[in-house]
Amino acid sequence: MRRDAVREEYAVFIAPAPMSTPDQFTDGLTISRPELDNRVYATGDGLKGKAIYFQTGQWAGRIIRAELHELQHAELGRRHTEVDKTLLDPPPVVALRLFELSAMGQENEILTNEDIETIGLLCVAELVPVADISSSGSSSHEYESNHHMPNSSSPESLPVPGSEVPQLAADALVGTLIVRPHLIELDGRKNLLFVFSNLHVLSLGLFRLRYKLLDMPSATPGNPDTIIQAECTGGVFRVFSVEDFPGLQPLTNLTQILSTEIGLSLDIGARTQSDEDDKNVIL
Repeated sequence: MRRDAVREEYAVFIAPAPMSTPDQFTDGLTISRPELDNRVYATGDGLKGKAIYFQTGQWAGRIIRAELHELQHAELGRRHTEVDKTLLDPPPVVALRLFELSAMGQENEILTNEDIETIGLLCVAELVPVADISSSGSSSHEYESNHHMPNSSSPESLPVPGSEVPQLAADALVGTLIVRPHLIELDGRKNLLFVFSNLHVLSLGLFRLRYKLLDMPSATPGNPDTIIQAECTGGVFRVFSVEDFPGLQPLTNLTQILSTEIGLSLDIGARTQSDEDDKNVIL
């Protein structure tokens, strides 16, 4: 297949990713945020998880598909107040995988030891309320020493059923909602990880986090706006009142690795302060 043919095809039609499922989420990111232009959210929500031909940015002239996988989800939190600013524990961590479709139609993973530009590569967290389901519904994808990166389009990366995903809790999630990736080595492999170390929830109940990937400098033919390249929904966690809070959980293996690799504070109070200091420069 000639390169021109591939280019023409993907300029008009964005092919679905392998094993793709019907999109369960149609609301997109429509919340006004001072950090980003709202056009980002409305324009690209329909392209997430698909192979995309890019016209500008680091992927210019290439067909790229992205996946997000939650490696560690929060287990619990304490309702955020003016005097009690306990963070979600453990800090949620999301891995990015990138794949390129060749001119012959073959898809190959882009290894993270390649020169990938992370400036403008952002992950946004949204809070989604969940009906009161049994604890079996909150299976953890926490990183352990024998854990490997999920396979492409594995079940844990797919959207949860729409019946479990009400509208976004738009005003209940505060903190650093938009982060850039860190290059971290796990089990001998370098990974691009988004670490959400400064998130608080204002409401009580069961929630999930939903993550969306943005590549700010890149655009598709005929569409100059940034698109949402990938999305995944994380595991369930509970936010308690001060009176019912059971206490912080033991440190996970992944949290300890992040402490060593990127200096993530193991003291939640200290982490809150340091992340607040960095909040204005996260982009």
